[in-house]
Amino acid sequence: MVGARRSLIPDIKPKDNRNMMKIKISLVIVLVVSCLSLGVGLVLGEDSSETDYTVVKVLIYSGNDTSDISIEQLKKCMDQSNLENMTPGIKFVYDTSKVINNRTLSGYDVLIMAGSETGVHYIYNDDVDTVALKSFVASGKGFIGICAGAYSAANYTAYWDNGWGLAPSIVNLPYLEKGNVTIQATSEGTGIIGKDVRMISHINGPAMHISGYGAVAFATYTDSSSKYNGYAAIVGDHYGEGRIVLSGVHPELSPQQAELLAKLIMWSYNGSYVKDATSLNTGD
Repeated sequence: MVGARRSLIPDIKPKDNRNMMKIKISLVIVLVVSCLSLGVGLVLGEDSSETDYTVVKVLIYSGNDTSDISIEQLKKCMDQSNLENMTPGIKFVYDTSKVINNRTLSGYDVLIMAGSETGVHYIYNDDVDTVALKSFVASGKGFIGICAGAYSAANYTAYWDNGWGLAPSIVNLPYLEKGNVTIQATSEGTGIIGKDVRMISHINGPAMHISGYGAVAFATYTDSSSKYNGYAAIVGDHYGEGRIVLSGVHPELSPQQAELLAKLIMWSYNGSYVKDATSLNTGD
């Protein structure tokens, strides 16, 4: 009887075990490939939500009159922001262009026009199609003008000339001094800059005055010995559906302020860190 009962139980041979293992491995491979093709992240032992982020595409103007040092440091600031997660859920990707027109602006969220080697001549650069630039911003895109970029994009600069009018409520005064200066956030700018007075690079950038509605000062100059004490150092304005940031100071240069730059980019992108400036009456 014992022998008969044993004959009813099939033997499990090593070959069968190998076949089962092959089937299991094949199923795992199919699952992984399927997940990758669907864009699903598989992270063993970790939270896969860390791979979820919004890409903000930034174009940096690098043509005539620009500063190579400023451009390279802008890139480093965005790299640092990505590496240290300074703007959670955001990844900056960037490129440069020596020409600004409809074609080169296509596909980007924010344009940065940084420091210039030649000052006021930046305004008359033939490589910048101002009609295309205004159309880009008016459609809901962001613009950041630093130093010469701020002179160019304002309504006008006293004693010099008219700007492009991208920031229609901003009038500049030429603050023609070089060296580090101190700035402090306004109540509206603390989400971007923080509450502390900070030292920052300044190379002949404008002191700014708000002359209309819809604009806001994010930070002011705080050097009591300067005639520009109390004037705006960083402002936000609107053009059409887009947001404009003008900065008379250089957050990208030493002492570098990568997080400040990242937050300014984000405000120009979607209004992050500051309540919507269109609700503010900041005119005189």
